[in-house]
Amino acid sequence: MRGLILASISSLGASAAIVFFARKLLGHLSWPARQGIGGLIGLACWGTYAYFVGMLDLTSLGSGGFVFLGLMTLFGAGYWFAKERHKAPPEARPPLAFWLALIPLLVSLVGVLPPSTALDWDSVAYHLAVPKIWLQEGHVSSVSYIHHSNFPAAVDGLFLIGLKFGGQAGAKAFVWWFTAFGTLAIYGVLGDRFGKKAGAISALIFASIPMVIWESGTAYIDVAHGLFAGFGFYFAALHIESRKREDAIFAGIMLGLAAGSKYTGLQSIGIAGLLMLIMGDRKLAAQAIGIAVAVSAPWYIKNWIVVGNPVYPFFSSVLGGKNWDAAAAAMYTEEQKTFGYQGIANIGKSIFGLVGNPGHFTNPGQTTGGGFAFVSLGFALLATGAAGIAKGLANKFDRSIALMIGIQLLAWTVLSQQSRYILALAIPLLALGARVIDWKPTKHLIPAAAGLQLLASIYIYNSSIVTERLPVLSGGLTEQEFLEGFDTIDGQRVSGKVATATLNKVTKDDPAVKKIALLDEVFGFYLDKPYFWAGPGHTTEVTWAKMQSAQEMIDNFKQLGITHVYLNNQYVPDLEKWNQSLIQPRSEPLAEDIRNKWRQLVQDAIYEGKLKPTQQLSRTKTLYEIAQ
Repeated sequence: MRGLILASISSLGASAAIVFFARKLLGHLSWPARQGIGGLIGLACWGTYAYFVGMLDLTSLGSGGFVFLGLMTLFGAGYWFAKERHKAPPEARPPLAFWLALIPLLVSLVGVLPPSTALDWDSVAYHLAVPKIWLQEGHVSSVSYIHHSNFPAAVDGLFLIGLKFGGQAGAKAFVWWFTAFGTLAIYGVLGDRFGKKAGAISALIFASIPMVIWESGTAYIDVAHGLFAGFGFYFAALHIESRKREDAIFAGIMLGLAAGSKYTGLQSIGIAGLLMLIMGDRKLAAQAIGIAVAVSAPWYIKNWIVVGNPVYPFFSSVLGGKNWDAAAAAMYTEEQKTFGYQGIANIGKSIFGLVGNPGHFTNPGQTTGGGFAFVSLGFALLATGAAGIAKGLANKFDRSIALMIGIQLLAWTVLSQQSRYILALAIPLLALGARVIDWKPTKHLIPAAAGLQLLASIYIYNSSIVTERLPVLSGGLTEQEFLEGFDTIDGQRVSGKVATATLNKVTKDDPAVKKIALLDEVFGFYLDKPYFWAGPGHTTEVTWAKMQSAQEMIDNFKQLGITHVYLNNQYVPDLEKWNQSLIQPRSEPLAEDIRNKWRQLVQDAIYEGKLKPTQQLSRTKTLYEIAQ
């Protein structure tokens, strides 16, 4: 709870501070739009500040640097209390649909407060893990074996503040506030153009998207990124219609923040910028593109200096980059292509699959269509956008925003079809749909769809996340008991939901454990000991391609300071066959493909006694010590 309170004070202060400093630019917007947009920009500013201060010294984040942050927060909050709170007259108070949009926000707190598990895969794999490494090391750097540590971090930078002062709940609370500010901004911005009712129903549809509810309780950054890109598209379309300077400026800022939080934001700048140049005022469009580039450029310049590739690790065959090679690039590309239904011919299946078959868009290698319903887009968003298109595209705003949707959707279809990447289209789809809220054919259908989606999403979230984490909130389990879960070997309780939490328990006070190599395991966040993603495809520092013997593997590990190896056999298709292979010499030749070769070398090392088991954490997870 402390983390949530700290993040809330900081987030509200960020919104108020931006509203003060940008009051002339924001002045034409309504109070909800002003505060919502101010909050989104303010949070990104805090995240950027924390990151680049952290590159120098993270200890200053808790002294002079954070004092500055705190003073700015208090100043902004004081300004809001003195001025802004009087700018929401009673007659402008939101209709019922807006208050209903607060329900999923409250529900998602169940994800914020307890510890994250494998259901929040990316949170514990790198969004939280990398900032924890930075805090342990005392400064922000490129983590050689986690390429995500080089991604633009306007959102991830906030996790430094959250983890330092409020633990993982404090970090995840910042994501929750992105959703809260985004919901308020959608209500205000769309309400300004289409009326309060349309704005409120649009806010309800957004807040009740299953994926938005889920991510609001995680450290995923896609909601924030989707809001930046979505509002970038929206203001770009407004500029094309109005040719007003403030719309172009807002488009540039939001698109720049999109590229400052995720590489796919570069794609959004290209799409919106091109259409603004063709359909809008070219001089103002060029200014908007310039603003977007200026806002996002620090992240790409930093990458170019630190790892030699501004979009590391992408386009490494042309741009190069440290600790990356063609084999790693091929594995990464192959994994990205396993999402969704590839090919233009399957675009219809891809769109409808986002609602009915989310597994294909969330799990690499998914072929059965399984997965979790809480990662879907829901049906109200797509239905609303489709209804808006069905009504017709009457003006430049409608036509330009429809073009942006079409081009972005086409790019998503051709590239990686992860459902999280399509959230950038939420606001453009809502902008098209807001026009049909009072249209006779859909007057009752759209509000009904929003209400049904709210009920369905809460049911979905309750059946997965709430059921899993309620025992922690109710006090029935401690956080450690919750993470250890329950599994047995010969009747003995061992690991569970996050096995590395149990691994940490048995290694944190062991002086012999210096650094742990993780094999087929990425959940290092719960470890207090240094660790290393040693599997193939993460870094060239582990030379799997060159290795020809177990001894070469052991020597390589020792050079990296590794003393122990944690092996996750959860994904081995035949565990009994694997166990048998450890008590006899390998009969088949050493594979050329490193994705098979590494496990053979590990088998050899165990058989030859070069890796000695020290802890059996579960039936599939074992800690080995490297023999001296």
